[in-house]
Amino acid sequence: MNFPLTPDPIEMELKLGLREITPRQVDLHLSSLEPTVQKAGTSLLENQYFDTPDSLLYALGVALRTRFKKGSYEMTVKIKKPDQGAVSIRQEWNIALPSSVLDYEQLLALPLPELALETIEKRRLGPSFMNKFERTDWCVTLEDTTTIVSLDMGLVKSGNRSSPVFELELELMEGEVDLLVDLGLRLSDKLPSFMAVISKVERGELILRDQAPILDIHPTDRLGWLHRLSRALDSLSGPNPLVAFEALVECGDPIALASFGEPLARGELPFGLARWMVMYSLEICP
Repeated sequence: MNFPLTPDPIEMELKLGLREITPRQVDLHLSSLEPTVQKAGTSLLENQYFDTPDSLLYALGVALRTRFKKGSYEMTVKIKKPDQGAVSIRQEWNIALPSSVLDYEQLLALPLPELALETIEKRRLGPSFMNKFERTDWCVTLEDTTTIVSLDMGLVKSGNRSSPVFELELELMEGEVDLLVDLGLRLSDKLPSFMAVISKVERGELILRDQAPILDIHPTDRLGWLHRLSRALDSLSGPNPLVAFEALVECGDPIALASFGEPLARGELPFGLARWMVMYSLEICP
């Protein structure tokens, strides 16, 4: 996301994958939940990602991009943290830029992995892929917790290959993670959606390398099968109803299978699926 952060920021985010919805529908659903909601408007975002030809930064869990928004540029660096159920956690730094050119001096001042810093110092980075999308933001306050809800609609593109972006992101700005999750669950009850696990940077890398989004063919645990289910539901996979059904079966929850199995096999996105996926992820993650 794109908001002022502390010197050592931690981004905490929950993401829902969507198929068809409009900003107006999200607006109505948020209002019906009765939190304090302030709509921040819609912006066009253009992001260029940078990496080495062999995607070294990506392999190290580092994402680097420049963003153009409303006539100004910024550079963002993120470092991925281990999976924590539905909530993704990253370190994030946003740095204002005078143009789209990377500021190597400021990059070298960040606490990045040593190999990443060596690569940056040697100026081995170049453009890898880009994305362009419309973002509609809402600032939602529930008790003492503030969340930015963002509807992103657009494309990730590399060469002549592309993938649609259609997702709802909820980022915790201050307050309790439990209330962030609660807001996501309440929204998911009103939207046909699924717990999304493919980030924009991974989406770009998969397109760049022309790789299939379902990476683990035979997961060895329930979290792996849940992620396989999410990837099968993503537009990058078609989506793939048969793989989604198989993954749901392997998750081992008979109630979920009875509730969602037939609709998933038909290629539908049933109400309640995202809530179950989020709750299930929180249950099985250590």
